[in-house]
Amino acid sequence: MQRKLREYRERAALEIIEAKLGDVRTGGSLQPGTEPEWVTGAIGRSRSIHTAPADRLPDAVPPEQLDAWLDGLPAGNAIRGRLYVRSHLGILPWLECEVPEHDWTARLRDAIEEPWMFLSGTLDSLVIVSEAEYCYEAHVSRDDGPRGVRGPAGGGS
Repeated sequence: MQRKLREYRERAALEIIEAKLGDVRTGGSLQPGTEPEWVTGAIGRSRSIHTAPADRLPDAVPPEQLDAWLDGLPAGNAIRGRLYVRSHLGILPWLECEVPEHDWTARLRDAIEEPWMFLSGTLDSLVIVSEAEYCYEAHVSRDDGPRGVRGPAGGGS
């Protein structure tokens, strides 16, 4: 019964998220548990106080400056066009989006609470942005390929 209630609430939340994202949302997604294994490790490392972020932005900046910074992070890390955004919903954890180069992250921030996670459409690059004490931190990770060794990119997570 609780599972059904949770699913009902998540479906209602998904409808709100999709309405706020508008035409950025494609309707596609990664089903629960289908993201690459390296992504789980990268998310865990981004939460560690021992992992230095790839970039920081003071949290007192105006929303327009935060949006400009957020717009540039995925694109600056080879995540463009079609990508997946973490939704925080168990029923559809990764929502597929087709994003323009600029002016889409204000909608994202309105639709999804931080941390904001951007996974490339090719599933090989990840940018995670979370609020820390007095700043936003960006962690960047990439899949290092078939060797199974995965880790930070550019000093990130």
